[in-house]
Amino acid sequence: MEIAEILEQLEGLKQDIDEAKQEKAKYEGVLSEHFKTLKNLGVKSVAEGKKKIKVLTKEVEKLEETIQEQFATLQENYEW
Repeated sequence: MEIAEILEQLEGLKQDIDEAKQEKAKYEGVLSEHFKTLKNLGVKSVAEGKKKIKVLTKEVEKLEETIQEQFATLQENYEW
């Protein structure tokens, strides 16, 4: 293998590394923004986030059930 080929391969590797560093920085920024959002919701960790999701999911299910019941009552009362 000639020196020129080695230099070319090394340059390609350097570009790959630089691109990977840029992607890493981008994703770290995205992750940081997600954690800021979680903090605004009162969540300090992933574990707390999972618990919050479960609680909110149950609340949504209860609200959906209430809406369905109230809609059925409206239909009965006003004979739609």
